[in-house]
Amino acid sequence: MSEIPARQAERPVLRGEVGEARPFTPPGGGEGKVVLPGYARQSQRLRDRFKDLGRAFEDEVQLSTSLGASDPELIVVFEGLDERTDLTRIAIRLGFEIVTEAEATEAPSADFPRKGVDKSLPVTICLHAICVDQTAMAGLLKQWRKWRNTGKFDYGYGKLKDLFAHLKDVRAWGPQDRLKLIDWDAHFANLIPGTDHEIEIELWYRQSAPLREKAQAEVTALVRMAGGRVVTAAVVDEVGYHAVKCVVPLGVLQTLVTGDFDAIGLVKSSHVMYLRVTGQAPEFAAAEAKPVPDLSDAPQPSGEPLLCLLDGVPNSNHPLLAGRVTITDPDDLTSLSATTSEARRHGTAMASVSVWGDLSAPERPASRPVLVRPILAPSAHTIGLTEELRPEDLPPDLMRRVLRELFDGAAGQNPTGPGIVVINLSVGDPSTPFDTVMSSWARTIDWLSSEYGVLFIVSAGNHTAIERPAGAPDLSTLTKEHRAIAINSAVAESSPRRSLLSPAESINAISVGALNSDQAGDVPLGYAVDPSDGTPIISPLSALGSGHRRSVKPDIVAPGGRVRFQSSLPGQASTTLRPAPFTGLGPGIRTAGSQGASEIFTRGTSSVSPLI
Repeated sequence: MSEIPARQAERPVLRGEVGEARPFTPPGGGEGKVVLPGYARQSQRLRDRFKDLGRAFEDEVQLSTSLGASDPELIVVFEGLDERTDLTRIAIRLGFEIVTEAEATEAPSADFPRKGVDKSLPVTICLHAICVDQTAMAGLLKQWRKWRNTGKFDYGYGKLKDLFAHLKDVRAWGPQDRLKLIDWDAHFANLIPGTDHEIEIELWYRQSAPLREKAQAEVTALVRMAGGRVVTAAVVDEVGYHAVKCVVPLGVLQTLVTGDFDAIGLVKSSHVMYLRVTGQAPEFAAAEAKPVPDLSDAPQPSGEPLLCLLDGVPNSNHPLLAGRVTITDPDDLTSLSATTSEARRHGTAMASVSVWGDLSAPERPASRPVLVRPILAPSAHTIGLTEELRPEDLPPDLMRRVLRELFDGAAGQNPTGPGIVVINLSVGDPSTPFDTVMSSWARTIDWLSSEYGVLFIVSAGNHTAIERPAGAPDLSTLTKEHRAIAINSAVAESSPRRSLLSPAESINAISVGALNSDQAGDVPLGYAVDPSDGTPIISPLSALGSGHRRSVKPDIVAPGGRVRFQSSLPGQASTTLRPAPFTGLGPGIRTAGSQGASEIFTRGTSSVSPLI
């Protein structure tokens, strides 16, 4: 085993072999946890849903005809409460393909009240997504009509009885499901008008290669009809991933925001699982020139790197980083950020935290060099050249390629980081908050961490605005614990909209949230409000919420910089709390800056995971 750095002596990394995967079968038997509506109520409840399903398939037939395509298909979603039906044999009989199945929880309803003493406890909901063609759709509707009229099914379809008894909803996967929502105001504010913009289209993964090719060809045609073009495509069979990266006119995004889905055929295609825009929104401020401890005598690192940062290109010549970071850049992202040092802010800040921690109270520097493998580059479509994934990169495919470079070598080259134990990812997708289905990015991290025996440390993600509950007092009128209670209540009230950002829901990764603290000391408030009046709390920016199957996330928290909120004008208390702009005085996590020997402040969860 390699020597553990002195800095990690109290937090050792345990290296070992990952065991073979073992199949897991959910426990069965026992009584259900909900009271079922009964046959008469279910047949009445679901009648209009199945009618809508038939109409949705007719719409898909028309869309396929307009593309000159044959064999129209539709994704049908069954949502069953307190149910685990195995549809495998029915899929074979009807000829449909099960494309995904997932579990979540939700509150009981009037039609499905919970049993037991506490009837408010959540219940499990199982989501089955299936792909049906015209024959399978006709067979499914036939079985539905027979059950509705007689309460029975044809021979071999008995499993549908249990599914229909628990069925909360049945519907087509529609535009509202496909379009991943973000803070559109913030997104558009950072875009340069009149230019094309990137979108990622994730397709339903089909087991058959010819079916995947057919789906991609039809989606490509729809992208062209919208005035865009496909830049790249990727398939990762190990995690069931198929996607294309495109550039489309800004008008396409603006039309989608209005909800005019009829105008954009792309969002109506049954082949599309998700359509999303991606991007990073880091916040930085130049630090006030304050005395910093003399770090010139700190020992230089030695040995091979154990930590790898997947981030932006750092300012490796910064006095605090020179000789302490090693860059491996097979994609030559360094040249893309060479024209302006502002395009290296994120990578420099994360490298600085990995080496020194918070520069307001620096730790003993890392005794091993930090390996940086750049994956972010300045986006020419954004104001301020925001560091983002390149147009030709799709996260699961990029992760697979990077890990192979590190441990296996690529293109005839030797492995670039064979001794790496921990990989830090302070990057997330604001358009993919975790809901029911784990993101392809998170699934890829789970697979790769097992494949290579490496630990991923992932930032939980940030949410900037907080909706103040109706009737809640203005923060500026409260003090001490009362203010902390108010801000925590506002965060809890909006928690369903503040979930983890992909890939932080990864099961094998350590997801890190932020505390509302730092080492910056006393900083004048000015025209801002301290959300807790000095009381220690979780950062109001930090993403929170359950992970897969209600697992606790984030796994750990660490100081992420104090955040202040904008003061309300007298008598005009806002319903939305937004962070006050940064100042050069801080507060925040103090890091090396991208220009010369400068320093900056940052806040949120990005700088937290390198601190661990």
